[in-house]
Amino acid sequence: MLETFRSFFDPPITADPEQSTAKLAWVVRLRWVAIAAQVLTIAPALEFQVLEPSMLPLFAAVVATLAALNTGTWIGLRRGTRGSPGHLMIQLGADILGLSALLILTGGAWNPMVPILLVHSVLGALLLEGRLGLTFFGLLLASLVIIQFNSHIPPALAGALVPANILFPAQIVVVLVFWILTAWLSSTLDQLKVWFAEAQERKTRIDRLRAVGALAAGLSHEFATPLNTAQLRLARVARAHKLEADPDLLTAIEELDRCGDILRHMAGSQLQPDRLSLEVVDLEPLVRQVSESIAGVHEDATIRVLGDGRGVKRVLIPPVAFSQALINLVDNSIESGGRESEVEIVVQRNGSRVELRVQDRGSGWPEVVRRHLGEPFVTTKQEGVGLGLYYVHSLAEAIGAELTLDDRDFGGAVAKISIPIVPSTSSSETPKSATIPAPDWRPKDGRLHDV
Repeated sequence: MLETFRSFFDPPITADPEQSTAKLAWVVRLRWVAIAAQVLTIAPALEFQVLEPSMLPLFAAVVATLAALNTGTWIGLRRGTRGSPGHLMIQLGADILGLSALLILTGGAWNPMVPILLVHSVLGALLLEGRLGLTFFGLLLASLVIIQFNSHIPPALAGALVPANILFPAQIVVVLVFWILTAWLSSTLDQLKVWFAEAQERKTRIDRLRAVGALAAGLSHEFATPLNTAQLRLARVARAHKLEADPDLLTAIEELDRCGDILRHMAGSQLQPDRLSLEVVDLEPLVRQVSESIAGVHEDATIRVLGDGRGVKRVLIPPVAFSQALINLVDNSIESGGRESEVEIVVQRNGSRVELRVQDRGSGWPEVVRRHLGEPFVTTKQEGVGLGLYYVHSLAEAIGAELTLDDRDFGGAVAKISIPIVPSTSSSETPKSATIPAPDWRPKDGRLHDV
């Protein structure tokens, strides 16, 4: 029973993008409470001469009108009518007009129940946005003016009136303060809901990817032993029967080697934050070192590192794992543009983050790759596995960075990693200029990492 009563006043938080229908249903519930309270106050108001008997028919007519409006709205909602911001504006406007009429009949601005208008100030700021919210606030101020100058003063309030030049400005200020505070609170809550929904979606996606990664790691482990056995047996058969030059046997051995490469990729693509050795390093020297290592392998390609000249860029990353991710992106650019392609690696500061961009003049990112960014086994290459870009994305998630894929102006692709800058704790502190061993990043058959 208590839970049912509490749910009657639950605020309108639903999956409806505009929430207008839920808000309208909430207004209907609150109005029934208000109508019941108005009916219950009739007898005390007559007893204490706040409501004169001659005004009772008008008072009852206003309450009956509000009840009829609420009944019609309730029936519409039961029949599936969807609410809109305009409907909310009409409903709240009717409440303001009805309450103003009741106050005019019972003392106007001097009625002790005038603070009820503050409730409508809160409701307007909470439920209406933009121009509708400002229009409603203007209607609320107009109602205060009307009840100030067109009120019937009952005997119970006569002789104890606060001067209008004091009362009216005070009421305006109070309503304005309530409106501003509620509008700010409502906006903050909306932003928090959006942030929470995005965080929940991000968490769900990461959990799904971790499950896929765990499955991939398990498959890699289970297949490793029989694969090694098959490779050893084939090699033994080739030696025993002198078939080392047999083309079918060579093809079988090459495919088994490829399977081994795929399993190593699957095992190496699983990144967890608690398994990364994080260091504060200056990003640009690390990028230059890795690019020199890549250039030594791809001698026909042109790889340029461009900095912004804005000093040290301190980031908290695992140097070896990050180098592997950078190699994956550069390999992809070279494969897209050809062996003699030009690849630019841009390192620049952007506010409180460092942006690393790997850009080329190749064919650009396939739509399926961009749409499924961060999911394993997504590739458009005939011989691809779809783990290279997954590795980069997993690393970015693990270190709090962000990976985005864009098309480059006038053709080509851009992969951007945005990494938070580590603030310096003292003027004398300098980050490490990481020197790392060249990672074992090339497959045994000489093919590039696929992304």
